[in-house]
Amino acid sequence: GGGGSGMAQHSDYSDDEFCADKLSNYSCDSDLENASTSDEDSSDDEVMVRPRTLRRRRISSSSSDSESDIEGGREEWSHVDNPPVLEDFLGHQGLNTDAVINNIEDAVKLFIGDDFFEFLVEESNRYYNQNRNNFKLSKKSLKWKDITPQEMKKFLGLIVLMGQVRKDRRDDYWTTEPWTETPYFGKTMTRDRFRQIWKAWHFNNNADIVNESDRLCKVRPVLDYFVPKFINIYKPHQQLSLDEGIVPWRGRLFFRVYNAGKIVKYGILVRLLCESDTGYICNMEIYCGEGKRLLETIQTVVSPYTDSWYHIYMDNYYNSVANCEALMKNKFRICGTIRKNRGIPKDFQTISLKKGETKFIRKNDILLQVWQSKKPVYLISSIHSAEMEESQNIDRTSKKKIVKPNALIDYNKHMKGVDRADQYLSYYSILRRTVKWTKRLAMYMINCALFNSYAVYKSVRQRKMGFKMFLKQTAIHWLTDDIPEDMDIVPDLQPVPSTSGMRAKPPTSDPPCRLSMDMRKHTLQAIVGSGKKKNILRRCRVCSVHKLRSETRYMCKFCNIPLHKGACFEKYHTLKNY
Repeated sequence: GGGGSGMAQHSDYSDDEFCADKLSNYSCDSDLENASTSDEDSSDDEVMVRPRTLRRRRISSSSSDSESDIEGGREEWSHVDNPPVLEDFLGHQGLNTDAVINNIEDAVKLFIGDDFFEFLVEESNRYYNQNRNNFKLSKKSLKWKDITPQEMKKFLGLIVLMGQVRKDRRDDYWTTEPWTETPYFGKTMTRDRFRQIWKAWHFNNNADIVNESDRLCKVRPVLDYFVPKFINIYKPHQQLSLDEGIVPWRGRLFFRVYNAGKIVKYGILVRLLCESDTGYICNMEIYCGEGKRLLETIQTVVSPYTDSWYHIYMDNYYNSVANCEALMKNKFRICGTIRKNRGIPKDFQTISLKKGETKFIRKNDILLQVWQSKKPVYLISSIHSAEMEESQNIDRTSKKKIVKPNALIDYNKHMKGVDRADQYLSYYSILRRTVKWTKRLAMYMINCALFNSYAVYKSVRQRKMGFKMFLKQTAIHWLTDDIPEDMDIVPDLQPVPSTSGMRAKPPTSDPPCRLSMDMRKHTLQAIVGSGKKKNILRRCRVCSVHKLRSETRYMCKFCNIPLHKGACFEKYHTLKNY
C-alpha cells in the first residue's frame, strides 16, 4: 500500500525515478561505522540500523541528568506537599488570522495555498530541464510539456484519492481490467502524464544547494513553507503533548531510525508538539542524526510557545528533573512519567509499596511521585499536588473505581494529542511508494497540512464531518479548481447510473462533472416514482446551501442532483461557489 517501504520491488516504482545528486542518499557502510557513538556523547539519538545488520545506537541522557548531579541535590527534597500556585494562561487560543472559513476550500487554503502549487511547478519544471538527458525517452514516450499549476493540483488531488482507493501499485489506478478498473483516474490524467510529473516532482534547486551539512536541504523549502503556518495560523489551548511520529521508510538513509516496540519499526523520526484535545500539529522537528542533546531538542520544538505557561505532557523519554527545571525558566509546566535514572534520588528509587499505595517527594514546584500498580509508576509534575482521585477505571476484583494520583489521571487524559494526530494521519494516508525519501517526507508534510486544515475547520465551523469526506472534498476541489477554456481537454466524467432508478437518493457531495460547461449534457427531467406515487419532491441542492427548504420535482439527469428550473439550474452548473 501507500505507507509501504521505499524498496524498489516493482519496475514502475524504480525505473521512473533517479537521484541527480549525492544528497539524496546519505547512507553508506563507512558513514554508519563513523556514526556509532559511545555513552559519553550524551545525545538524544534513537536506535539506528545498518542496511544489513541490526546495529543499534545507544541512548544516553544529558550530562545534567547524571547521578553525580542528583547526589548533590538530595537534601533539597521534602515530604511536605505544598501544591504549586499555577499562573494564569497567557496564550491566545484559536484561529490567529482574520481569514473567514466558510467552507472546506477556505480551510485548506490557509495551509496549502496557490503559491505552494506554483512553487512545486517551478521546481519540477526546473528539475526536468536540468536532468533532461536522464529522463528515458523512446518513440512511444509522451512528449514533455511544462507542468501547469492546474496540472499540479490534479496530480495532488489524485494522490489524495489514492489514499481512499487502495491499490498495491501506482499503475493499477489506470488499469482497464473491468474487475479492478477505476475510470476516474484515466479520465482526469493519463497514466504517462502522471508518470512524467511524478518523475519530475522536485522541491529544491540542486544548483542552489551549497550547505551540504543540512541533511534536509532537499526538502527544506517544503518544511519552511508548512511549519511556520502550523505555528502561526492557529494557537492551541493550554494543554499540549510532546511525542514522536514515524514516517515509514525502509530505504537506505543515514538518519533512518529503528524502534522494535513500534508497529512501524523503520522510518524517519519526527518530534511532534500537538494540542491535546484536537491533535492539531503545532510544531515539529525532523530527526536527522545531528546528535543534539535531548533538552535542546525539547526547547527547539516548544520555543514558539515560551513565556505563556503552557502545560506540556511528555513520556519518560523526555522527562527528567533537570529538564523540568529548565522548562520552568521558560514558563512551561510539565507532567508525565519518568525513568529512575533521570534525577530521582537513590533512596526514592528503591521504595517498596503495596498495590494502590503511593509515596511522593517535592522540591519547590517539582513533584516526584510513585504509585504502585502491577509495577511501580514514577511520575514527575510541576502542575499537580500529590493528592489521589478516583479514575474511570474499574478494579476487576473489587469492582470499585481505581484511585490514582491526579498527575497520572491528567497525564492519561492529555497525552493523547500526538496519538490522535498519528491516528488521523494513518487514515487514508497519501504516502505512496517511492525510491526517494524526499518525496515520502514531502507527502507526509502535505498530509499533516491536510489534517491541520481539518482540525481548524471543525474548530471554527463546529460541524461534524469525517476526515474521509474532508479529504474527498479537498481532492474534488483540486481536480476541478480551474475549468480550462479549451473544452476538448475536459475529461468526460459521466457518472455511473443508479441501479435504483430516479428514486435513488442523490449523492451528498457534488459530482466533479457539474462544471463541465457542456450544457448539452445537463438536462432536467422529472423525478418519476413507481406504483401509486408517481411524482416525488426533493430538496433543491442550491436552495439547501442557502438554508432554504424548497423542494423541486426536477433533477439534472447527468449529475443526479435535484434542482429548480431556471436560476438554480444555471448557478449549479456555472458557479464554483453557488
